[in-house]
Amino acid sequence: MFLKRVLISILSVFSFVTFAEEIADISAQQLQQADKTDLLILDVRSPEEYAAGHVPNAVNIPHTEIAQNIERLLGYKDKTVVVYCRSGFRAGKAGNALVENGFSSVKHLEGDMLGWETSGNPIEK
Repeated sequence: MFLKRVLISILSVFSFVTFAEEIADISAQQLQQADKTDLLILDVRSPEEYAAGHVPNAVNIPHTEIAQNIERLLGYKDKTVVVYCRSGFRAGKAGNALVENGFSSVKHLEGDMLGWETSGNPIEK
């Protein structure tokens, strides 16, 4: 049983590394300067976290509901999708799900919501 847990932990680390290799980071400054017309900002936190404050123009789909909402997101399959959560873990899972479903330009907001807030960026409620 112990060996099984160790193996699962190791595989989890490798899947997170895969996220880092396949999905590039985008800084808060780059996101603010980006053309928002061909861009989806995807907040994958809970609805409660989203309601407390989010990146302006972000759409909320919790990371656990990405698979059920792929149809809703298909219009962005060939556009840039920027994912973020509170600190990165949920964004990694959501980003991987998007890549696995053929999304061609998935980016991760560097620092996630914690970094966005501490840098003094605007927050929408």
